[in-house]
Amino acid sequence: MRTSRRLQILAVLSLILGLAVGVHSLIVSVPSPSVLAETLDRHIFLTLTDGADSVGPGGSLVYVVMVRTDSQSVEITDVTLTLPAYANLVEASDAGRREGNTIVWNNVAVSPVVGRRLAVSVSVDPNAQVGGSMTAEATCDGERVADTTAILGSRVVPVPPELRLHISDGKDYAGPDEELRYVLTVENLSDNDRVFELRGELPAQLVFLAATGQYQEQNGSIRWTDQLIRAGDVRTFEIMAAVEHDVVDFTSIVFKASVDGIPAGDTTVVQRQPLVEGFNITVSDGLETVTPASSVTYQIHLRNDGDILATGLSVSAALPIYVEFMEASNGGVWTGNNVRWENLTVSPHGDRVLTVSAHVRTDAPVGAALRMTAETQGLVGVDLTSVASGAPARSQLPQALLTKTADRSEVKPGDTVTYTITLRNTTDHPFRAVRIEDRLDVRFMTVLGAERGQMQNGQLVWGIPELSPGQVWTVKYSVEISARAPHGFEIDNVVLASGEGLETVSLTEKVYTSRLGVVRGLPPTGAAFDAIFLALSGLVGMGQTLFLKKKFNFA
Repeated sequence: MRTSRRLQILAVLSLILGLAVGVHSLIVSVPSPSVLAETLDRHIFLTLTDGADSVGPGGSLVYVVMVRTDSQSVEITDVTLTLPAYANLVEASDAGRREGNTIVWNNVAVSPVVGRRLAVSVSVDPNAQVGGSMTAEATCDGERVADTTAILGSRVVPVPPELRLHISDGKDYAGPDEELRYVLTVENLSDNDRVFELRGELPAQLVFLAATGQYQEQNGSIRWTDQLIRAGDVRTFEIMAAVEHDVVDFTSIVFKASVDGIPAGDTTVVQRQPLVEGFNITVSDGLETVTPASSVTYQIHLRNDGDILATGLSVSAALPIYVEFMEASNGGVWTGNNVRWENLTVSPHGDRVLTVSAHVRTDAPVGAALRMTAETQGLVGVDLTSVASGAPARSQLPQALLTKTADRSEVKPGDTVTYTITLRNTTDHPFRAVRIEDRLDVRFMTVLGAERGQMQNGQLVWGIPELSPGQVWTVKYSVEISARAPHGFEIDNVVLASGEGLETVSLTEKVYTSRLGVVRGLPPTGAAFDAIFLALSGLVGMGQTLFLKKKFNFA
């Protein structure tokens, strides 16, 4: 009996000891409050869509991955997109690289203010199984989403298209009630004149406003019929629409169009962007007067005095009457009416400078006031310059520290582009041991001549021993655009200045991003809209309105 009693007591003690050890282990495994808070404060939201319910063999799709975070700062993460069967990669945005059947983006910066948009264009195998489906999958930081598209229709035998269609509103993001301007470009690749039909289908999130040319519109379907296009020619059409007021954030607006059955599309993501407190925009050409037939350069100064990163900024600049557009920095695009920049970023308590070069027309009347305006986030900057017959009078204008300009804003494969990099010491102390790094997209750019520059790991490098206050350093170099550069692709490259004395300078003044748009068969931009109208006014009786763009060079 005593032995049995002892065994029972020992069993009870063992049970109590086991429970104590388990509780201790549980307590130790609970994360500390700081770790738990850090985990709860950060979450990645991921969406994936191609904007289509079905696709036919031989068709095309654009997968759009949206990544955003609810953390209080910019997150750096990796994103992958696994392509479905029957999908052939055409192009991936943001330097996404292919690994097998997966597109990988490393070190993607995701802002807490604006979601990050990544796009992948694919073509569908002409022998894709009708009745099957294509499922793509995106992953990021443990999150996983998928998109499935049905394969409908019949198999087609691919033949080289005689017509090509491109559509874009020039934006990745748009807000409720914002007006969008879609430009549809039709290109005749054949050696024969063609008559075609162009169709555009507005998605439910848009309200139709207007279109150019002789069109028919019914229930959001816009159609141009019996349109003549000459062999090797290009024609453009425009559709203006507004985003519905109650569209929710991160909705993908997919605009689809077709020319003689050949499809094209454009995706814009709805994103309400909060106004940055203390944001300001000013514009100046540094002149009080200007003479006819002279050149003028406007500087648009963006200043962020707020504590948060300003991202996804759209800037629009309207040139004065009697002034003709020549070129713009930072990938600014001339639309025929104004210059637009999209998705700009300005760091907290930082600055950014955009430039527009223009030409004052010879018929500008003396005494006329040239009014230049630039606007963003509902803010407007205005510059007034008088036309005078004498020499121009300069006013005081702060110069940008680091700038980079190209001799054009659009290129064709095989073109040669000349860049100019300028570093100004606008401080009261010297810069020493300065290093200029220009990171090139070596996939589509080959350096032909770089003055004093050395190529190192895909970037051009220059060294400046010393730059005194007020001194200016400048260099030019040329690159050739690869014949493989795809139509509609934007070639980015970034120039960075570093060295002793530059530590206190704002990051946005030491880093400059340049962007070139690749076009195939399209003429270069540059002509003022009134110049085009005057040149074509004598052709009205022919019944065909031709939209031409011409680059003017002034001595």
